[in-house]
Amino acid sequence: MRAVVFSRYGDESVLELTERPEPTPADGEILVEVKAAGVNPVDWKHREGAVRNDRPFPLGMGWDVAGVVRSTVPGGPAVGEAVYGMLPLPYGGAYQELCVVPASAVAPKPARLSYPEAAAVPLAALTAWQALEAAGAASGLRVLVHAGAGGVGHFAVQFARHLGAHVTATASAPNLAFLRGLGVHEPVDRATADLAAGEPFDIVLDTVGGPVQHASWQLLRLGGTLITLPEPVDESYRRPGVTARRVIVTPDGEALRRIGALIDSQAVHVEVQSVLPLHQAAEAQRTSQDGGVRGKLVLAL
Repeated sequence: MRAVVFSRYGDESVLELTERPEPTPADGEILVEVKAAGVNPVDWKHREGAVRNDRPFPLGMGWDVAGVVRSTVPGGPAVGEAVYGMLPLPYGGAYQELCVVPASAVAPKPARLSYPEAAAVPLAALTAWQALEAAGAASGLRVLVHAGAGGVGHFAVQFARHLGAHVTATASAPNLAFLRGLGVHEPVDRATADLAAGEPFDIVLDTVGGPVQHASWQLLRLGGTLITLPEPVDESYRRPGVTARRVIVTPDGEALRRIGALIDSQAVHVEVQSVLPLHQAAEAQRTSQDGGVRGKLVLAL
């Protein structure tokens, strides 16, 4: 089968499209014929060596998958069923024609979505879902999402809005209209806004890290919650009376069923900036690493 792998850590030039043996499912796993694979920042972080595992080179790439079940397990999806899901971290393997994934990590593909659109959902949507759940997002709370037009961000603003929260989100100026279209109450230009001058937030979701995390502490009311995604909590900035924790996404097929229902009901929109063929995986990762992607990038097989 065709697969994108890498045999040493480095920039996108280490990626190679090659022929690999077909994977064999272990207990509890299904075999999926991959129709499309999502591209996430964790992909190129894995390629650079920031996210590592204990398997020998060459290593596979990618965690988001949408495709067709080719072999299954008792109680799992039917052979021939269209599914989408997330492979467990830290082992990649979605940038290839066949992949194995735990049966519990997949759900039926939303009927409204193409395979590339479905592949854009799992990791980013689950990250947003689990982050808001950890923060206790609920109706009437004031929620701030940093980088609201990005992969995780554009799901987070919609989930928070669906829960009844008052949603503020930052983005570049060209993406403010996009945020309004997603139902964001207060789209904010990240380059010019002074968020500290406004009413404090109950929840801040930091999808950026670094200075954004550091500044977020002062945007929360006492009793508020900061959720950080790309990096651990920087304890040197901790503010008494504010709860802070890092959320690392985990596969969850049942949550994907619920997310899929929201998508099929048109309560949630999936934004795909571009779909590239598998042999352009390096270009896709370079674009992701350069930043500024609206929604998601996807590889089609």
